[in-house]
Amino acid sequence: MKRLDNVNLMWRDHARAFTLVELLVVIAIIGILIALLLPAVQAAREAARRMQCTNNMKQIGLALHTYHDANKRLPHGSFHQVPSRWGWQPRMLAFIEAAAEFSQYDFTRASWEAPNWELVRQRHAMFLCPSDAFSGEATENEEFRSPDWNIFPSDYASCIGDYMNATGVGERPEFGNTGPYGNPNDPANPQTIVSVRGLIGRWGWAASFGDVPDGLSNTILIGECIGALCIVQNYPTQSWATTAHPINYMNKDLIANRPDYTGSVGPRWDESIGFRSFHTGGAQFCRGDGSVSFVSETIAGNVYRAAASRNGGEAMGLP
Repeated sequence: MKRLDNVNLMWRDHARAFTLVELLVVIAIIGILIALLLPAVQAAREAARRMQCTNNMKQIGLALHTYHDANKRLPHGSFHQVPSRWGWQPRMLAFIEAAAEFSQYDFTRASWEAPNWELVRQRHAMFLCPSDAFSGEATENEEFRSPDWNIFPSDYASCIGDYMNATGVGERPEFGNTGPYGNPNDPANPQTIVSVRGLIGRWGWAASFGDVPDGLSNTILIGECIGALCIVQNYPTQSWATTAHPINYMNKDLIANRPDYTGSVGPRWDESIGFRSFHTGGAQFCRGDGSVSFVSETIAGNVYRAAASRNGGEAMGLP
C-alpha cells in the first residue's frame, strides 16, 4: 500500500508540471488572442471618441441656435475687424455653460490683448475632437509669427461655402473691392461687408435663418477640421472651411508636412482649408437645423458642394 501511495504521489507531481513546448504553445495562444482583441479594443475606443465628437458638435449646434434666437443672426467670423481678430467660437461660451469665462472677455479689445489673451489661448476641449492626435499641442498661429504666442487649434469650422480659397474667385466677397483691412471709421477706406454662399463667413458676415431658402436641413452649418493642419482654424480668432475639395483631401500629405507657426512651412492655403478628420472614412457635420451626421469621404462632389450653399436652389442635401 505504501508503494502505491508513493507512485500516486509521483504521478500527481508529474501531472502538475508543464513542458517547455506546452508553455510556448500557451504563450502563442495568448499572443494570438491579444492580437485579435487589440483591434476590437481600438475600435471601441474610437467609437467612444467619435460619440464624444458627435456630442461636441450637437452642443455647438444647439449653442448656435440659441445665439441666433438671442441675436436674430448667427455669429460671424472675424478677420481684421474693429475690434480685431475675434472668431465665432468665443461668442458661444455663454451658451455652452461657460458663462463665467465668457463674462471675463472684453470684446471691445482685440482677442490677444489683456485681459483676453490668457483666456483665449487656453485649451478649450469643447472645440477639439477627441480623435485628433494633435489636439494637445498649441502650435497654431497666423498673426504673430512667434512660438511664444501660439494658440490651440479648433477642430470644428464654420462652412463659408464651396470657395476654392479663403475668399472666393475674383474680388474678396466679404469686402468687395476694399480688401480685408477696410476700416468702417475711415471714409477713405470703408469696410464693405457682403454675404457669402455659406452660413458663417470668414470676414464679418453671418446668415440669419431667413437667409437660407435651400433649407436648414440641407445646408452645412459647421463641420470637422483638423486645426493643427491649417493656420486659420483656431478657437479665438477664426475657424472656417469650404467644400471645394473632397472630405479628408490630402490628409496624409498635410500630416506629414504640418505648417509651422510662421505659416511659411506647410501646405498651400487651398489645400488645407477643407473639412477633414481623424475618423476613418469621412467626417462629421452639423446641418443648419442642428442635426449631426457622419458623411463619407466618397460622397458625390456635386452633392457635397451643394450642401455648402444656403441659396443655390439645389434640391439636395447631405445623406
